[in-house]
Amino acid sequence: MADPSAPAKRILVLTSSTGSGHDMRALAFAQWVEIIAQFPLQVRIEKVIENSSALGSFGVWLYNFIHRYCPRAHHIYWFIVELFVRSHGHKLSFGGRYYRKLISTFQPDLVLSVHDSTNRGYFEEARDLLGPKTPLVTYCGEWSGGYGFSHNWYSPAVDVFYARTDEALQYARELGLNDRKGKVFQKLLPPALLHDGIKSEDIGKYRVEQLGLSADRFTLFLATGAFGANHHLAFLKALLPLAAHVQVVVVCGKNRSIYKRLLDWRSTHPQLQLFIEGFSDRMFRLMEVSDAMVTRGGANTTMEALHIGCPIIYNGLGSLMPQETLTVRYLEQHGAAVRIHSAKALASVVEKWMERGAEWQQVKAALNKLYRDEDPREFVSEVLALIPR
Repeated sequence: MADPSAPAKRILVLTSSTGSGHDMRALAFAQWVEIIAQFPLQVRIEKVIENSSALGSFGVWLYNFIHRYCPRAHHIYWFIVELFVRSHGHKLSFGGRYYRKLISTFQPDLVLSVHDSTNRGYFEEARDLLGPKTPLVTYCGEWSGGYGFSHNWYSPAVDVFYARTDEALQYARELGLNDRKGKVFQKLLPPALLHDGIKSEDIGKYRVEQLGLSADRFTLFLATGAFGANHHLAFLKALLPLAAHVQVVVVCGKNRSIYKRLLDWRSTHPQLQLFIEGFSDRMFRLMEVSDAMVTRGGANTTMEALHIGCPIIYNGLGSLMPQETLTVRYLEQHGAAVRIHSAKALASVVEKWMERGAEWQQVKAALNKLYRDEDPREFVSEVLALIPR
């Protein structure tokens, strides 16, 4: 048994709030550590890009602004960030003073990066300040390689690189990762999502009692990220002709404007059964009780949908961000999702799926083939075992 009086080992988790997926993975890791750690541990989650400099903070804000209003512009912004962060060599090009002070003060026994832009330069600085015995670990949440996969995921100083898929790991190796340093682990989900599932026989009851919807009608979930990028109104208008067969669950994220507009729209279109929620802390549950979901190409949202087997319709309106193409490409190539480029196309897909027939069943089956029987405790235990004691 661990000595409770022993000084706590310290883990520094590097992330940034460009979107919500990186932070979610960082939090999931910390929650699992709290559950399974067999010796005293302190986990610090650091949003190091926005905390380290005004330029970094502005860049994160701009990223999320573009994500919400003009995803197509990310193809330009992405290249700028790629080149800028790749300028990191043995030292950070910006935010270095903050980061070096952080490392020197916190003195982590392990550094874990869950963000693409917090590896190159960050690991080299940590190695200089902490020495060769402090493990430097990357968890890469991308689904495939190629265009959209940041070269900044790979730092030559990394000790262990975890990829979500074999395809992503292979691409990291093409960037220079040593074969011996690479591993694959897909399911870095928080504890609540793995141990609080709803039984299939209770789905209809939940729809009726919690959402005010019908128990058996085909249920479509219009999802959004925390920052509210969506085309909900256009989708709902396109679905109106199917109102006798379909009901819709809508989440708006932090976009209060669209939330109010949707409430007004529902009051004037009562023929379409519709549940509306703003920022939701039950996204996973809403996926569980839906027959399909419409979402951007978020890596974490896709992981959750795959875990529960909820067919995905990727929203390609206004183009996809480069990082989103990695996710969409992987699921499409395996026949486990479809992509739409217009509201009319969404109605066409739903019309084919709403009877839960062969096409819908094929997507469900393809999702099941991609499912990996993993427990996040396996990944967290492996990482904790790297800490020198």
